[in-house]
Amino acid sequence: MKKPVIGITCSIEEKEDRNRKYPLIYPFDYVKRQYYFAIEKAGGVPFILPNIENLSLVDDVLNVVDGLLVSGGYDVHPRYYGEDIRRSNVKITPDRDRFELALVRKARDKGIPILGICRGHQLINVAFGGTLYQDISLRKEFTLEHKIKQSSRFKKRHQVIIKEGSKLFSILRKKEIEVNTSHHQIIKKIAQGFVTSAFSKEDGVIEALESLEDNYLLSVQWHPEVSYDEKNSKLLFASLIESSKKRG
Repeated sequence: MKKPVIGITCSIEEKEDRNRKYPLIYPFDYVKRQYYFAIEKAGGVPFILPNIENLSLVDDVLNVVDGLLVSGGYDVHPRYYGEDIRRSNVKITPDRDRFELALVRKARDKGIPILGICRGHQLINVAFGGTLYQDISLRKEFTLEHKIKQSSRFKKRHQVIIKEGSKLFSILRKKEIEVNTSHHQIIKKIAQGFVTSAFSKEDGVIEALESLEDNYLLSVQWHPEVSYDEKNSKLLFASLIESSKKRG
């Protein structure tokens, strides 16, 4: 059987910077290797998607792929959920926002399986009408420190409760798992047509979303690509590959 092609979105440095080393003085797209290693190991063909400016090409991009992985990165601009920037630690990449918002909306219309990770989790929620807390400090309820300093990134972990009957539960077959954490923004209002499928045990932060429609549109706040050797991570990527095979 043909292996499914999985499009992986990229982070971006949008501005020229003469302080960077050549050739990185010029704008560039980039992605952690763990994303495409995970897709390859799960049985898919990773295909890196550049942040194209001409959005009329999004349909052509989607004609090439069988599934989508929306990767992590900087913050979605608050204007897409009706707010101005309220915190100095909000880092935006407007060209990436424009491309990915168009990409996931059209991909859903075409029934292409989508898995969002970290920023991807947040972007999917915003793309379909949800909102975010620009920073955890804006949430009034008790909230864990989900953003970890650079030296210990992905080492700190916490417990997540998975809702029985959810698509995520059908994939992992567990009511509770331990996940890594590295983010300073969280979901506030869930987009219409989506439900919470997992939440942080300690503070109730939304850790996974899924579409109510009968399709594969799932997102998680943690980073399964950096813990691919763990069974839960393997099962998650395998589910994207299997859904993409069916479509292909």
